[in-house]
Amino acid sequence: MSRDEIRKDILRTFDKLHLTIDKLDIEVTRTSSPKFGDFTSSVALKVSRDIKQSPMEFAKVLAQSLQNQPYIKKLEVKEPGFVNFFIKDEIWQKEVEFVLKTNKGYGSNSLGKGKKARVEFVSANPTGPLHFGNARGGPIGDVLASVLAFCGYKVVREYLHNNVGVQVGKLGESIANVAFGKKLEDQEYKGEYIKDLAKQVVNSKLKTPNSKLNEEETGQNAVAILLDEILKDCEAMGIKFDEVYPEGDFVKCGQTQKVLAELEKKGVLKKKDGALWFAPSDEFLKDRETVVKKSDGTYTYFANDIAYHNLKFAQNPVLAIDILGANHHGHVPRLQAVVKALGYDVSKFHVILYQWVRFKRHGELVAMSKRSGMFVTAREVLDEIGRDALRFFILMHDANSPIDFDLDLAREKSKKNPVYYVQYAHARIASILAIARGPAALHPQPTSSPALDALLSEKSLSAFAKEELTAGARRGVPSRVTPRYRLLNTSYELDLIKQISRLPELVEDIASNFAVHRLTGYAIDLADSFHKFYENCRVVGEKEDLEKARIGLITATKIALANTLLLLGVSAPEKM
Repeated sequence: MSRDEIRKDILRTFDKLHLTIDKLDIEVTRTSSPKFGDFTSSVALKVSRDIKQSPMEFAKVLAQSLQNQPYIKKLEVKEPGFVNFFIKDEIWQKEVEFVLKTNKGYGSNSLGKGKKARVEFVSANPTGPLHFGNARGGPIGDVLASVLAFCGYKVVREYLHNNVGVQVGKLGESIANVAFGKKLEDQEYKGEYIKDLAKQVVNSKLKTPNSKLNEEETGQNAVAILLDEILKDCEAMGIKFDEVYPEGDFVKCGQTQKVLAELEKKGVLKKKDGALWFAPSDEFLKDRETVVKKSDGTYTYFANDIAYHNLKFAQNPVLAIDILGANHHGHVPRLQAVVKALGYDVSKFHVILYQWVRFKRHGELVAMSKRSGMFVTAREVLDEIGRDALRFFILMHDANSPIDFDLDLAREKSKKNPVYYVQYAHARIASILAIARGPAALHPQPTSSPALDALLSEKSLSAFAKEELTAGARRGVPSRVTPRYRLLNTSYELDLIKQISRLPELVEDIASNFAVHRLTGYAIDLADSFHKFYENCRVVGEKEDLEKARIGLITATKIALANTLLLLGVSAPEKM
């Protein structure tokens, strides 16, 4: 059952009543409790003032117009003007068939077909190992990119490598000083990794104890080594970038100079104190971060960031997304002003800011790293808890919320650990299907549709489900699955189906609101509904028709769970 059907029927009702409303203003959401039905709409509250009718009066008119829709069991109007929709059981029961038919495509849509999206994330500090502050943006960006791709967008995952500036020279200086015997604690960069870099970058260049090193060159060599480590850490988190843009290349190839010349022609660059500032208004001259060219003639990070965003928008994406730490909040209005000044559509530009992470062990806050100096590295956490827990625990939280990351819970193998709880549901279904698959024999498979072939080839399908599919094909209806799903009428079965059916809506919502943390909430809710079903409804060993129906239901559950875990970048184990 799709909320879009309800929206369309509400829109038709408005047309019949000769009322005008934008489809986007027709809000239809899931209810917070079954006692309020399955869906609810507050549209009467939104339009009552325009139509000079009270919300309750118009809600009653709306309900009267919709009550004969074939999917409606009943409608209720509640104060102050909500219309609650109770959907017929048979509509939910048909959802199982739909999931089995769409299989690995369940939850996907074509909203972004033919459109481009570019997502930049991680883009870590180049002068040290990947710390967890930057790493938090990795799963957020990666999952958002996956969701957009699931919606049909052509997505590019981007990493901006800040390999120029004073920081690179200071890194080189710290490495050179340590290489010549100076104390690590006296350096600008104090982490143990400086000693490792000194060995890798410097020792091969030392000729005599009095050798001198080019600090800039040493720093450049070091950030190249660190970038390689950072990208390997990202890969260990399940993240691969399509494009890595070294900031220094924008100057080398003239893109920074070119875009600044363009902005100068537009009159948004101004000179002050011997430097060149991006200042579409005088207000920007109060912010030293808007300097694009220093008085010594060198270009700033902001200048190269302008060149990067010009390159990004020149590809004509519908969505251009930056995922940054909350400490970059002041950079957002500057970037928005740049996008506007360059003549691009600012509504296509989005910035997601994420908050800090703290770590807890035995209920106490902990500091973990010696190698990094002052922060926890992504590699440390990966080595301790693994990729699945790292990604899932990050993605359980809204990006705007700080995280107190419980390392003990992340390692625990019990239902208290949410990622274990979700994965165990998937593995438990696989175990049931393996038992069901054993004694059943498949009929010869006739030629059928590509969709049916794809479904039959899915290893997770039980023999019974396959038998029903092939039987349907022999009856000349290969596009339909025909187990007796009307037998799925207990509250546990219907609740499980309703939880499954939320996935397509969730994917559509995340593609517009970028709230990727809702996927983990969905996965936990779905696992919870399945575990309750499992505890109260026997599958194998029931009467044949009911057994087949329930096997179809848990197969559909497995598909929804697997697709969700795939979007999250978390494994879906067959055994645990």
